[in-house]
Amino acid sequence: MSPPEPRYREYAWRDGREWMLELGPENGPRLLILPPLLEELNRSRKLLTDMMRDLAVAGILSVLPDLPGTGESLRTIDATDWDDWRDAMTSLVQEQQFSGIFSLRGGCLLDDCSTAKAIRFAPVAGKNLIRDLIRARGVTDKGFDAAAQKAVFEAGPTMLGGYPVPAALARVLRDADLPERADETTGRLESDLPDADFKIDGTPVWRRAEPSGSPELSRALADKIAAWII
Repeated sequence: MSPPEPRYREYAWRDGREWMLELGPENGPRLLILPPLLEELNRSRKLLTDMMRDLAVAGILSVLPDLPGTGESLRTIDATDWDDWRDAMTSLVQEQQFSGIFSLRGGCLLDDCSTAKAIRFAPVAGKNLIRDLIRARGVTDKGFDAAAQKAVFEAGPTMLGGYPVPAALARVLRDADLPERADETTGRLESDLPDADFKIDGTPVWRRAEPSGSPELSRALADKIAAWII
C-alpha cells in the first residue's frame, strides 16, 4: 500500500497563519509532531517526513507544523519569541483533535501544549540546545569569543546554526526545562546513557553536518508510534 500524497494546509494562531504538512488518511488516528528547534529542525526534517510516510501506510495521519519564524513562515525568527511558539502550538491543538503527540529533541519542550498522550524521543533541555549551538558557532568562527558568546543572551540577534536568534528567545531557551506530563513515554537511542521507557538503535541525524535521513530509524519510530497510538 502506497501512502497518499502529502497535503499542505494552514493553521491559525494569535498573529496570523502558518503552514503545516499533513500526511495520511483523513479517518485515521491523528498524530501531532513537534519537531526539533532551529538547526536541528533542518537536519531532522527528512527523518520526520520519512516517518510520516511510514505512518500513513499504517493508517495514521500525522501533522508536522511550521513554528513561527521557521520553515515557510512569513514571520522572521528575529521577530519571534518563545510565547509565539507556545501560542501557535496551543492554537493548533485547539483547532484539531489529536490522538497523541510525538516530540523530538527540543520539540519536547513544547509538548505540554496538549493533554493528549505523548512520546518524547531524545528529549533535551533548552540549556543543552543553546550550548550546542554556541559551541558549533565557536568551532567555525574563531572570532566568536567569550564576549560574543555572552552577547547571545544580552544583545543579538546572533547567527546560530543559520538562524538570527534574538537574545530574548536565547534566554528563554537557556532556561527552558522539560515540562512535566501526566501521560508521557520517553524513548532514546541505544547510544544514549540516560534511562528510557524504550530504546532504538540508530544514528542521531540531528547531529550530522548535513541534513539527511535514516530509513531504519524512521521506520522503527513509525512502528513504535503505530503500536502505541492505535
